[in-house]
Amino acid sequence: MAREVFIKGLQHKAIESIINHVIEYETPKVVTVHNPSIGLLRRSLQLGVVLYVGLYQLWYAQGYQEFADMESSVTTKVKGYSQSSLGSKHPPVPPNLRQMYE
Repeated sequence: MAREVFIKGLQHKAIESIINHVIEYETPKVVTVHNPSIGLLRRSLQLGVVLYVGLYQLWYAQGYQEFADMESSVTTKVKGYSQSSLGSKHPPVPPNLRQMYE
């Protein structure tokens, strides 16, 4: 009887320990440093990064417009019969291209 209670107590503690590990988390301690030279260095580095990205990469170099060359292509072969219609908005498919897919 005492052994069964002891085993159930261990199972309960194990489950409780697992649940606690899942729901607990740690946060770093926040420290305020009053040092003008470190503060100015930090803000100047932040400003430098923002100016580099904003002015040079986006405005001058137009980095947002860069395109990469094609590196690979994929071809898929489908068995069966299909028929498609491009509708009236598109010009008809030329006969030489139509023969390639028949």
